Amino acid sequence: MAQCVPATGFTGSGFAFMPAQLAPVYACADCGDHERVLSLKTLADTTLTIVVQGNPPLDVTVVADYFRVDSVAGLPAGLTYTTDASYDTTYDAIENPNGYWINAGDTATGFTTTTGCITIAGSAADWTAAANGGPTSDGIYPLEVYIDVRAVDFVPSAIGNIVGYNTWLSEMGSILPAFGDPNFTTNGIRYEATNLEVISSALGITNEEVGNFGSLKNYPNPFSESTIVSFELKEKTADLKFVVYDILGSEIYAEQLNASVGVNQIEFNSKELPVGIYVYSLTDGSSMLTRKMSIQ
Repeated sequence: MAQCVPATGFTGSGFAFMPAQLAPVYACADCGDHERVLSLKTLADTTLTIVVQGNPPLDVTVVADYFRVDSVAGLPAGLTYTTDASYDTTYDAIENPNGYWINAGDTATGFTTTTGCITIAGSAADWTAAANGGPTSDGIYPLEVYIDVRAVDFVPSAIGNIVGYNTWLSEMGSILPAFGDPNFTTNGIRYEATNLEVISSALGITNEEVGNFGSLKNYPNPFSESTIVSFELKEKTADLKFVVYDILGSEIYAEQLNASVGVNQIEFNSKELPVGIYVYSLTDGSSMLTRKMSIQ
């Protein structure tokens, strides 16, 4: 497996992941092995308000220099991950087999963020077994990535008898609740990174195909604000239309699409639509594929 290459184009500050939605994996016994790459950008420092032992809230700047993957939760059975992170003389593969992402700079000159990536991979058999699985048996696997962060310094430098020097979040123990964030855990910071979608290919998908269309589904479903509609187009067409109907059959939304051959995705925003069941369809003038979605 080749080492992954981080994506570019991150904007803003703070920890971030790209892409927002991993491309679906079309799996079958003869499809061969697959991999998907999730890119990330580290943070240089962040200011948190913490409360220690009943004292007044205190704004603390955490100066971060090292990052490591603790674990990736939600992966289908059999899939593994590696990173492009490196090692240095301070830590080794025994301490952390996935390596470390290291921010450039130091506390005197200031740190700058770095980018990295996580490769998710598995055999054809593992991907095939994962198709149509997941929490809701639709092939969607919501991923949670736990990233441990080392504070090379705290400002102020001592918090609740913990000296802010080369302190890993996962080793802060009893002070973790002081940050007031349930995503700060002894496994690092919990991030809802992205979703992994695994779809049966070849013969396993024929029951979902209609005319020029392959699979059609949306995630999340149910949803409250927006959902991603994913569909497969076999041939390019100039007359492609996406339509949403209410439960009485009235058209409430329509959009002409300029889609490419292969897998496409569009975002549907529920705006001010009331809670309920809706029907959406994809048509090219000669064939139509229809599914249900729920706004909650």
